[in-house]
Amino acid sequence: MDKKMLMTSKEADPLMEESRHAFSEWKTEKIKNKSGFYPVYNEFLEKGLLKELSGNALKLYIYLGIYSKNETGESWHSVERIAEYFDCDKRTITRWFKELEDKELIFRVQKGYKRAANTFLKPYWFYTKGIVYCNKWICN
Repeated sequence: MDKKMLMTSKEADPLMEESRHAFSEWKTEKIKNKSGFYPVYNEFLEKGLLKELSGNALKLYIYLGIYSKNETGESWHSVERIAEYFDCDKRTITRWFKELEDKELIFRVQKGYKRAANTFLKPYWFYTKGIVYCNKWICN
């Protein structure tokens, strides 16, 4: 059912103001309580990443962002753990990871057999189709 309501300005104005206030209060409370968060910057739209990623790869990207360390963008969740969270097969999660790697949004390193890979979120301000990104740690 469509939740959009058609109403007069007199009816709409108080509801719109109430919605603005509720969001502002919610956001202020989250910041005050130092709740975890993951920002998605405007470049994600400007570089076309939002429309290029599949919905499932985007869900994985947000999941990784929420669980990554704010200072390093690093997380350690295994494919098995992520598959369990999303209630899907490990091969499906592996495909989502590959899509994020192909778009150069993540970098994964596994230190040893049967260990979870370290997944690093990469800055996407550099992203342009076909451009190679290099820094002193990573070159693709």
